[in-house]
Amino acid sequence: MGNEKLKILFISSWYPHRLKPLNGIFIKRHAAANTIDCHVSAIFVCSAETDSIEESEEDGIYTIRGYYAQPKFKLFPFYTLAKLTRYLSTWKKVLTLYKKKHGKPDLINANIVYPVSIIATFLKYNWKVSYVITEHWTGYFPEDGHYKGFAKKLATKIAVANAGAVITDSAKLGRTMTSLGLKNNYFTIPNVVDPQIFSIKTEKKQQDAPYTFIHVSSLDDEQKNISGMLRAFKKFHSQHPKSVFTIIWNEEEKENLDRLKPLLSECEGVNIIGKKAGNELAEQLNKANGFLLFSNYENLPCVMLEAFMCGVPVIGTNVGDVPDFINAKNGVLINYKNEEQLLQAMEEISKNKGVYTASEIRNMVLEKVSPAAVSKQFTDIYKMVLKNKF
Repeated sequence: MGNEKLKILFISSWYPHRLKPLNGIFIKRHAAANTIDCHVSAIFVCSAETDSIEESEEDGIYTIRGYYAQPKFKLFPFYTLAKLTRYLSTWKKVLTLYKKKHGKPDLINANIVYPVSIIATFLKYNWKVSYVITEHWTGYFPEDGHYKGFAKKLATKIAVANAGAVITDSAKLGRTMTSLGLKNNYFTIPNVVDPQIFSIKTEKKQQDAPYTFIHVSSLDDEQKNISGMLRAFKKFHSQHPKSVFTIIWNEEEKENLDRLKPLLSECEGVNIIGKKAGNELAEQLNKANGFLLFSNYENLPCVMLEAFMCGVPVIGTNVGDVPDFINAKNGVLINYKNEEQLLQAMEEISKNKGVYTASEIRNMVLEKVSPAAVSKQFTDIYKMVLKNKF
């Protein structure tokens, strides 16, 4: 292979698109990081109002998005069959377009096993191109419970068995998949954070400013336990009336906010802010004194890493790979669902500001999650797969 850059094709079950700009944003960040050492293209297919194909160049990634119109009739199983037919037909169109312009890739990186790895498995034998899988989905965890159904399990088992390697964003996810009989060579690569965007601002956190906690998510209460955070903050705020809890949420998930409105109406000091990303999110993180992560299950949350990169200490639960990143110098680790521990941790970090040094918090993760570090890890795995063909 020499010193030439590998040509990598990202195909994804989730990826940012015009209807959901933050859908699978961490996958796009992986793709962008890989442009440091590889030539990267990305293809994504999803349903929309009408059929269309869009081409673009984004962050050094040649990108194709294929959209297919939803079937108008909803009668099962004809609706499911029609939708699958349109999905596969659109994939055929976008792959033909890609191959016409770029030829065959050296390797395919399939992101989120189901359903896109069906395409990866087909291409392995049709194009004679190996693939690796990058998995982020929490559905394999028993706490989530969405890894079920004959078709999904069969397609996943076939896809994993045929992959050259499986990359997960947390070691726990790899162990969980293995325990479910999904055998392969597993590697862990964290989500990537742009150190230029997520950086420490010198003017942050004035001593006389109200103590501010922050949380960022879709407000999925089953996973993120938003209600538990609100109950704990309500008690904290009663003792610290000037404190603020800023919640940044994905406005596309309106039903999640609606479920929390009765509890929100009882809480003072809570500031709900709509979708933020990039520089706008970094600005909000820099205004905060502490990040709250009270999840019942996780892999390795991007927002936790982004908070660290902005020098913000994190209160996080002992789930996924969160414990591997939190220590006494950058936050407090607590048990999930334990609201009393959460309240105690909030009191602890608010009273011990001097314990945490923003630059030290940042430096603890910088070498693990920077684009250059992540790109090297991916490229080493790509080369190993191409060399060994396993």
